[in-house]
Amino acid sequence: MSVFYMNVTTVRDVVKARGTRFSTVTFTKKDGSYRTINGLFRPSSKIAGNAKGAVISKALKAKGYVPIYSVVDKSWRCFHESHVVEIN
Repeated sequence: MSVFYMNVTTVRDVVKARGTRFSTVTFTKKDGSYRTINGLFRPSSKIAGNAKGAVISKALKAKGYVPIYSVVDKSWRCFHESHVVEIN
C-alpha cells in the first residue's frame, strides 16, 4: 500500500495557521505504523515547562520535528513534518 504524505511546506503552513486551536494529525511512525494525535501546537495556557524544554523544542524543530501537546496523554509529543498523512 502506498502512503501519500503531505507537502512539508503545507504542513508548516497549517501548523502555523492553527495557532492555539485544536488539531488532529495522522502520521507514520518510524516503524511504519500510523498514529493519530489530537492536540495543540501552541497551547494558550501555561503548560508546565522550563528552559530545558524550550531548548529541546528548538532542537527538534531544527531537525524537522513538530511538537504537539496531546490532550489524551496530557504530555508533549512530536512528529516529523515529512511523515504527515493528514492534518486538520
